[in-house]
Amino acid sequence: MKEKIYIIGLGKAGSALALELNDLGYNISFISDRHSERLKKLEKKLSLISSSEKPESDFIKNSDIILICVQDRYIKELVKEINEMNLDLRNKCFLHISGSESSDVFDFNNFQKENAASMHPIQTFSKFSETNHKLLTNIYFGIEGGKSAIKISKKIIENLNSKYILIPKEKKNLYHSACVISSNFLVTLLNISSEVLSNIGIEKSKTFEIFEPIIMNTLHNISDEGLINSLTGPFERNDIETISNHLNSINSELPSLIPFYTLLGMETVKVAFKKESLNMKNVISLLDLMNEYIKSESEIYNKTIN
Repeated sequence: MKEKIYIIGLGKAGSALALELNDLGYNISFISDRHSERLKKLEKKLSLISSSEKPESDFIKNSDIILICVQDRYIKELVKEINEMNLDLRNKCFLHISGSESSDVFDFNNFQKENAASMHPIQTFSKFSETNHKLLTNIYFGIEGGKSAIKISKKIIENLNSKYILIPKEKKNLYHSACVISSNFLVTLLNISSEVLSNIGIEKSKTFEIFEPIIMNTLHNISDEGLINSLTGPFERNDIETISNHLNSINSELPSLIPFYTLLGMETVKVAFKKESLNMKNVISLLDLMNEYIKSESEIYNKTIN
């Protein structure tokens, strides 16, 4: 790959991107990161021209593609800093990998909209890596932005053997919320399971070991049968007595989890209805049951603040 690439930000996602693109033959010419240790570790893995602890105008001048991989909260400030360098940015492609920020962050005079885009990997990165674990291979990216930058994004994604979905710019935050629900909230879900287990005397550290088989089989079912058809359990069976017992026990022992159970329960009722496991009468009965507990929680809350 002839294009010279400059990567700014070598955190968990940035380091993965640097390593995987390097292994694919991309010319990672420059890297910048405020953490000198990260730079030292990656310098050994990449065929670099140079590196720095802060963004360098010379690196931008001598690059074709600038990949911004800093945390979301620093992107606007960094883009503003680059704009104030007053460089000739024509024919420079700027890509950032934020899930929540759109390509509008490049809305400064010195940037060309056609050459700016966001290219967000729908993946989780739990730690900084010095080796290529192919976390960016066989995944999806959410992309949006100018035509020229999108074309370059698609080529990078194709070379990673991954796929993409086009995100309307004005829907970027909604898109990112779906990513958070799918990944971050899954961790939260299991943490809540561990809280319930600890209440009956089981160590929290064993939560994943206990639930891994059912989790993995559920994911396998979703892959084979689709989301709706994979629903099982008391909501799908219209087992209102079991659900009522759950609510009674949670309300008695772990009342703070009532809003969690009722909200997810109501959403699960919708899924069961779509699967045609429940008729409208069943739906109304289940929703009425959960509404009783929501009202009860609301009354308790009102008493505490009045």
